[in-house]
Amino acid sequence: MTIALLSEQTLYLPPRATAFRAVCEACLESQSASRGYLGATVDGTLPLERAQGSVVCSRGHAIRLVRALPESSYHH
Repeated sequence: MTIALLSEQTLYLPPRATAFRAVCEACLESQSASRGYLGATVDGTLPLERAQGSVVCSRGHAIRLVRALPESSYHH
C-alpha cells in the first residue's frame, strides 16, 4: 500500500478579508476530475485582529491561514 504525503496547504488572505471560500487541494486531488470543485471547497473566517489561523475542510484536511500584509507595510 502506498501513502501519498501532502505538503501543508496555506491560504493567503487579503489584508482586510474576514471571510473566504477556497478550494482544498487535497480534496481536489482525491476526487474525479468530472466533479470539478464540488465537495472540495471550504468556507471560513479570520478576524481582522488575527494574522494567522487555520481551518479544517469537511474531510479533515488542515489549511493554514496567513493574512497578507498591506502594501503600505512593504519596505522598498
